[in-house]
Amino acid sequence: MTKSVPQAALLAIPLLGILAAPAPSAAVNPAAAMQRAIAEAEASLQVDEVQIADSRYRDALLEGWLLMGAIEVAQGDLPAARSAFERAAAAAVETRRAVTSLALVELHLGEAAAAASRLRELLARLPQSVDVRQLLAQALVAAGLPGEAIQELEEARLVAPEDPELAFTLATAYLREDKVEAAAALFAEVGVARPIPETWVLIGRTFRDFRHYEHARAALHGALEMNPQVLRAHYYLGSLELLAEGRANLDEAIGHFDRELAVAPDDSLTHLYRGMALVEARRFDEAQPSLRRASAAEPPQADAFLYLGRSHLALGQTAEAMAALRRALELAAAAAKAHDRQLESIHYQLAVALRDSGARDDAAIHFAAAQSYSERLTRSDRDRLAQYLGDELEAPAAEVVLPPIDVSVLGGLAPPRLRELRQEVTTALARVYHNLGVVQVQARRFARAADFFAQTAEIAPGFPQVYYSLGVARFNAGQHAAAVEPLTRALAGTPGDADLRRMLALAHLNAEVYAEAAELLADDPERAANPSLQYAYGMALVRSGRAAAAQPIFDELVARHGQWPELHVLLGQAHAQQGDYPAAISALEQALRLAPGVAEASSTLGGIYMRQGKLAQAEEALRAEIASHPDDLRARYHLATVLDLNRQPKEATDLLRGVLEARPEHADARYLLGKILLAGGSPEEAAEQLEAAAQMAPEDPNIHYQLGQAYQRLGRAELAQRQFETFRELKDKARGSGP
Repeated sequence: MTKSVPQAALLAIPLLGILAAPAPSAAVNPAAAMQRAIAEAEASLQVDEVQIADSRYRDALLEGWLLMGAIEVAQGDLPAARSAFERAAAAAVETRRAVTSLALVELHLGEAAAAASRLRELLARLPQSVDVRQLLAQALVAAGLPGEAIQELEEARLVAPEDPELAFTLATAYLREDKVEAAAALFAEVGVARPIPETWVLIGRTFRDFRHYEHARAALHGALEMNPQVLRAHYYLGSLELLAEGRANLDEAIGHFDRELAVAPDDSLTHLYRGMALVEARRFDEAQPSLRRASAAEPPQADAFLYLGRSHLALGQTAEAMAALRRALELAAAAAKAHDRQLESIHYQLAVALRDSGARDDAAIHFAAAQSYSERLTRSDRDRLAQYLGDELEAPAAEVVLPPIDVSVLGGLAPPRLRELRQEVTTALARVYHNLGVVQVQARRFARAADFFAQTAEIAPGFPQVYYSLGVARFNAGQHAAAVEPLTRALAGTPGDADLRRMLALAHLNAEVYAEAAELLADDPERAANPSLQYAYGMALVRSGRAAAAQPIFDELVARHGQWPELHVLLGQAHAQQGDYPAAISALEQALRLAPGVAEASSTLGGIYMRQGKLAQAEEALRAEIASHPDDLRARYHLATVLDLNRQPKEATDLLRGVLEARPEHADARYLLGKILLAGGSPEEAAEQLEAAAQMAPEDPNIHYQLGQAYQRLGRAELAQRQFETFRELKDKARGSGP
């Protein structure tokens, strides 16, 4: 009883050109790969090479979503980047770039286990990929599996034994497992492969981060022997003096920081730690220039303001101290990771400054806060932290330094240009999905076409005719309920489109939303001259409970099309709805004479006989319907009802289970199955079915009564009582005596 849509309407969905879209600037064109794939796809379509066009369009999706992911990363939206890379991975056969980018995003989002699982799958397809294996190792470390990470890196070394970056990564993994000599041997290999001082600075820093200070010193001094001006060597040596020896070597640390600043006078981090060391050495005047430089750096750091405040306080500059310390507290409170010792020190120093300024009540608040942090440190692991300065400099060796997500394709575009590029890529992707959908429509693969159009609608809701295309494709794929929403939106844009309105009406009709179908068809200008539309309108009226309004339509149709069996079925249903069973039976029998096995004739007869108490005749009619139409769930449900009344629970149960397998949301079938199971001595399973039915149809009192009975059998007295109370409330409400 479904009216098909004229194919002209389907094939009128146009392929939309993409190359006319505005291109990025000539200087930087991150979209070049996507645009090239689109151009090749369109060229293939012009010579009717549809399969090649499909492949190139998918390449365009891959490149487009990879670019979109990079844009989202650059804009700081990692969840959106993950979604983009997921789409890239699903777009084409080549998945390495998409999957590795996706895994990197998951690592940065703290989802190391998911990243590792994804990379293992990729590595199974690319066992010789050193890059993938290295990234997997980093994911395994982040997931707390350093042993497995080392195994992966050792496997990678077998593939690329001369790769110095791989050797460095493996050496770092060895340090994490305290295999110092093995790490030192690999670092030596790296030093030979990359014989520059910067290599040894990096090695020294790595040893420092894992608290192997003597190895760190040797590496950093080696770097200085190669080049006394090498950056960061003195900086790390200065931090080593603070970490390893505490206050005893403050002067030597300051000397290293001074020598670093002689090479890099604008290095704000060196200024920070120089100023901190000078404050600890009580050389407050000398500390202030460096601390002012450090506090002006971006992003601002709480330590710079804390130590600047301490220097002001020591020099009697109370107002300046309070301002700096309040800023330090603001930054520390907003930081993702703030040390208790840092907060203790800020509160204490601010309390002293407030006390000195005469604000004793405010000072007391901060003294109390400092005391609470002090007690917390004592209760935790205070002895492990040699001093506050050491806490701040010591790198947590257990943390994984994650590789950055590569956004080099963007060429360092400024934020406004990034936003423009994002819109351009979105538009291009939407058009690619639309054109892929059109290709599928032309091949009459409507369900696949609908999937592509849905992607267009999702990423570009304002795309021209997208809801029309999606609705038509879903309608022709038989997805009538899903077609309703896009067709409704399309009709809102063109309310005078009679064909579209008619299609929406038929979608409602096939989705069994009869009242909406009747409303849309009521004023259809073609209905009077189109028997199919008249029939559809009559059906909508009958099924929405307006059989009397349908009667004149049926009278006219019968007079003109008396040999139409489906018409007599619908006429019988209209008579049955009005309680005129003899007229209904006569119409249905006429339908069966015209076309034995016509859909719904026997099942409607079965329903009438059941209401008349003629169970044997009802069973015969319903079995006839099922024999002709095995997928008729309504007939199966009604036959199960008749069989239950005839005390044939086994077959009834089998029928109901089949109905629920096809339509799990069928509340009546769940109710009847629960009732039969309860009567058959299976209260546990009965309760499961009745609980589901109660969720689907909470206003049905009979469901609550049977559920109460099931709970009572299971010994759940309180739950049973609640169900019986609900049953009584619903019954009273139905009689008009409830609230």
